[in-house]
Amino acid sequence: MPLDLAPLLREDLFKRNATTIVTSATLAAGARDQSALRDSRSPACADFAFLSKRLGLTEEDVAPRTGLFPSPFRYREHSLLAVATDIPAPNVDAAGHQFAAARLALDLAGAADGGMFVLFTSHRDVRAMASELRARGVDRRWPLLVHGEDGRDTLLARFRESGRAVLLGTASFWEGVDVPGRALRALMIAKLPFRVPSEPITAAHCEAIAARGGDAFVEYMLPHAALRLKQGFGRLIRSGTDRGVVVIADPRIVTKSYGRGLLDGLPPARRKIGPWPEVLEEVRAFYSTGCHPEEQRNCNATRTTLEDRLHRSQL
Repeated sequence: MPLDLAPLLREDLFKRNATTIVTSATLAAGARDQSALRDSRSPACADFAFLSKRLGLTEEDVAPRTGLFPSPFRYREHSLLAVATDIPAPNVDAAGHQFAAARLALDLAGAADGGMFVLFTSHRDVRAMASELRARGVDRRWPLLVHGEDGRDTLLARFRESGRAVLLGTASFWEGVDVPGRALRALMIAKLPFRVPSEPITAAHCEAIAARGGDAFVEYMLPHAALRLKQGFGRLIRSGTDRGVVVIADPRIVTKSYGRGLLDGLPPARRKIGPWPEVLEEVRAFYSTGCHPEEQRNCNATRTTLEDRLHRSQL
């Protein structure tokens, strides 16, 4: 199989069809919602440049028209994106980052009372976190579900049934997983999802880019990470009534020059960026105020009943 499928897709698919529609929530590697239909030669189309090149849509007769459209979800009201800036970067102090990530996961689970995914980029990191959390007694407080210890479908069924489990996952848990409702109300991304440079296909792509004088990090690694990060965030808000917090346990998203682009590509949730104690305070406030939208009617009814009782007691 060729390393670059773009010529095959261009000649055998796109050039043979009068019209082809490609749609997904995670096609653009750049900035988020911009409601417009654009010609591929417009500067704003750069958001789709990575995908267009991968699909072979770089010639004039197959140049795509692209559009970014707003999500129907109310991210600012229903979600909080939190970034801790006072933890070690995983590429600088791997052991220190693992220890800090475990603390963040424990704190987030405590604030949300479980109902949490923790996403990793390798099975090794999943196993290390599972060992650390078990040593801290997490499995005695919430059901701890670990990718690799059971099948994905079984883990998801147990997660949905529990309503307060903590699931540690990698690979397939970043995409194609749908858990709407209160069962999933917290998400932690342990580190930015860069591909492993030594993985054979990744290494081959990077070598090919370097051979023609390109920058493999900018042209390949960074766009892949941006799309994967969007996919990971997308696990949390699956319906118009979902509500929750996403924690990114990797300070590089605010300390590195490329971090701004990654943040701008995420849904427009409210944000809290700073030292973890300050961030945690806001995370706890998020969960302690208001009800899940599915429960809002019951919350309002309960609040009205209590107010009526208080009013009658004062008469």
